[in-house]
Amino acid sequence: MKKANIRGVIGDYQVFAQDLFSRLEKLSIDIVGWPISHLSYRTTTTPEYEKMREELKAYSKGFVETQFNGRSISIFLLKDPLILNGNFSASVIELAAPRAVHMYPSGLEHLAILIGDKLPGFNKKHHKELTGIKEHGVYCRPSFITFDNGKTARFYDIPLLKIIELQGWKLEEV
Repeated sequence: MKKANIRGVIGDYQVFAQDLFSRLEKLSIDIVGWPISHLSYRTTTTPEYEKMREELKAYSKGFVETQFNGRSISIFLLKDPLILNGNFSASVIELAAPRAVHMYPSGLEHLAILIGDKLPGFNKKHHKELTGIKEHGVYCRPSFITFDNGKTARFYDIPLLKIIELQGWKLEEV
């Protein structure tokens, strides 16, 4: 498969990212200079998750699947980064299987921005804009904004690849 075909798997990631960048800009949240940790895609059914997991492996050099927050999650380190616009790219995709307690439509769900050790100050400065903070364990506590279209911008202090390492998970070569 050719790299351009990844759009056929996850959809138009550039339009998705640009929409979130524009929404953040309208909130006066400047993310220039901060890298993208990852993009996240949610699936509605387990067969869809399994099919996408296999398709995304073709674009990846590393992969791990684990149970997290009551469902399967696959994380892919891409062979080639996805160019989101002139200043941003993403080299990691998180693929989430459905959870019985929540039904979400399939598609790109969140964009994760790496704030690093400035996250507490960022959270304080933007507390009125934030929807909340996710509590996913000691290493994963991103703050987030969920917009009216159901898409989310998340803000991390640790990149997803580092969280994998800290959790003791190992990327396998694909």
